Amino acid sequence: MIEIINGIFSNRMLFIVGVTYGVPITIALIILFFVKSSRDERGRAIIGKASIIAMIVFIFLVNGFAKLSSHININYLTTANYVQWLYDIVLTVEVVAILIYKRLE
Repeated sequence: MIEIINGIFSNRMLFIVGVTYGVPITIALIILFFVKSSRDERGRAIIGKASIIAMIVFIFLVNGFAKLSSHININYLTTANYVQWLYDIVLTVEVVAILIYKRLE
């Protein structure tokens, strides 16, 4: 199992896909941050709630990466892939949480 994960994250194409996905999701988060509908009557509570959820996901993913890194061969590309996909997943969770909270409030 560890060898499969190491093989996947040692792939340069996965890194390029992660970067290609990361740029639009970053732009989407910046746009959602400045859109007036992402605020409620108290200011930026929607973004704050979404950020807390994203931070919890980040803590779990970083701890998983730390545990996994002791079992796999770490090189620059593997580390870059892990960090890129951690970033992408956390931003995706935050954007989805913002959109859900916008619907709820």
